[in-house]
Amino acid sequence: MKQWITSPEQYKGLQKGRMNTAQQNLAANTAAFAGSEGKLLHGQGGETLKKLTYGKNSLSWCGCELIAVANAMLLTGHSIPLPEIVFEFEMNKMQLLLPSGYFGTSPKKIRRYFEHKGVPFHSFKRVDELERYIADKDTVCGILSFWNREIKGKGPGRLLFFTKGLHTVAFLKKHSSIYIYNRRNSASSASKYDSISEVIGGRRFILSYVLDEDVKS
Repeated sequence: MKQWITSPEQYKGLQKGRMNTAQQNLAANTAAFAGSEGKLLHGQGGETLKKLTYGKNSLSWCGCELIAVANAMLLTGHSIPLPEIVFEFEMNKMQLLLPSGYFGTSPKKIRRYFEHKGVPFHSFKRVDELERYIADKDTVCGILSFWNREIKGKGPGRLLFFTKGLHTVAFLKKHSSIYIYNRRNSASSASKYDSISEVIGGRRFILSYVLDEDVKS
């Protein structure tokens, strides 16, 4: 398993610029996040979350994967402050395409975080497989990643699914309902749906991680 870095001392070859950025962000983010520890997070455009920085960008722009991971971990009883998750993602090059964090985090890399935290999970690349897996579970949570642009019709426009970026959210299945955390920038509470398919709608699904731990929250 690839080394997971939680402090600069672990990896002497770490680029100085990236290490400095991560440390500076940790200090500033911790101060800005004070008082929000141990709470489920909604609306990354809100007053608190927009003050946090990932790489060189505000979480209001690129923080959905980080927020989804924090919420999913909290739902399963792991209360890890969001600034610490941001720090570890920066140190371990979890960003999508650019180290500045402009495009957010690579959904495919998120498995590394769960692996190194010892959190068991199943991953899915198809909505139907995900729905079958959670169908007989009364309460379960995880995260979903999907492209924002809705695809309509069968023309060449279907190839432009990526032009509005992607979004990642934490979900909780409780009984027969699906609750989505941070569905929109302005959200102040979880959004309720009847199914994962309803959440995705006409958008292209990327992947999902279902955490195989009991929900605590």
